Amino acid sequence: MDLAETQSLRQEIERALRGAFDPADVLPRLARLARLAAPSSDDAIFANQKLAELLVERDPWRAALYVRRALARRDSDDRSWAVLAFCQTLLGNFRCAASAYAKAIACAPANPWYAHNLGHLLDVALGEPARALAWLDRAYRAKSDNSEIVASYAHALARAGRIDDARGVLERARGRVDSRELDALLRWLDQGAPARARRDDGPPSPAKRRPPSATPVRLARVLARGLSHLPLDPRQRERALALARDALPPPRRKRSANDAEPEATRAAGTPREADRGSSGARPSERDVAGLAAAVAYAIVYIDHVPLSQAEVAAPFRVGVAHLRGRFAELRAKLDIIRGDARYATTRR
Repeated sequence: MDLAETQSLRQEIERALRGAFDPADVLPRLARLARLAAPSSDDAIFANQKLAELLVERDPWRAALYVRRALARRDSDDRSWAVLAFCQTLLGNFRCAASAYAKAIACAPANPWYAHNLGHLLDVALGEPARALAWLDRAYRAKSDNSEIVASYAHALARAGRIDDARGVLERARGRVDSRELDALLRWLDQGAPARARRDDGPPSPAKRRPPSATPVRLARVLARGLSHLPLDPRQRERALALARDALPPPRRKRSANDAEPEATRAAGTPREADRGSSGARPSERDVAGLAAAVAYAIVYIDHVPLSQAEVAAPFRVGVAHLRGRFAELRAKLDIIRGDARYATTRR
């Protein structure tokens, strides 16, 4: 393909991207452009970067490959470094993600979101709030009217032991921004959460009602594997197992020959029995992964952990739409609310 043809294909793609496009239509054309354009050309760099951006939430591993190709030819592009950082975050490679965000900042020092993302990663994922403060302070000075940046800054201040400063940041913001997250963080400060989170003693939690062995091995294994890639503490992981046990239907009693079961009851079943089918077959890997992802997101939702659905879905290898649907089912079944006393790690 000559230069005129690659440019024509790129213009075609750019027109599609400006409209309400279908990724299934645009992705093959981007892949074709990346394959046919000269590797160091603007067209190839454009194609690889756009492929990464469109694939990052669905397939972060492949997205990272594409964006690395773009960076190999143009390592001064801040957006490409930021996309790579997001890929690594979703894959659970938090130190690689922090390094990529630092390079994005070096390319675009005035971008407050890169500073915010790096600081938030250091605080929540890597457990280094003191290191996070310089970056979050930079973001806060540029965007003090943004509730997400305010919340991240206050969270890191509190975890670094600067409770009064965190409270001041939150109270100043409440006059300008209406946000439930800021209210939740103030309650967290009132409860002394940073100090309590460092203690291993204390009374057993109300959610620990049944022994861990009550969680089916298959679900527990998938849940533990996914949770290991998320910035949740041991208490939150315990709550996730308790919530998973509560989410499952009770064990079915063995029926005797004298037991009768109405046909209508058998047909309806429980939501998860419907997934297994009338034959009682085991749920698919996708069903188990979807339920595990929904349980993990429920803990994130209850404890106000600042993670997106995409970030939670990624380590379980499920789509965001699938997680969203399963979480909606789970929330309705268990009547889950923010700060739910059964599963929260802080008292309300």
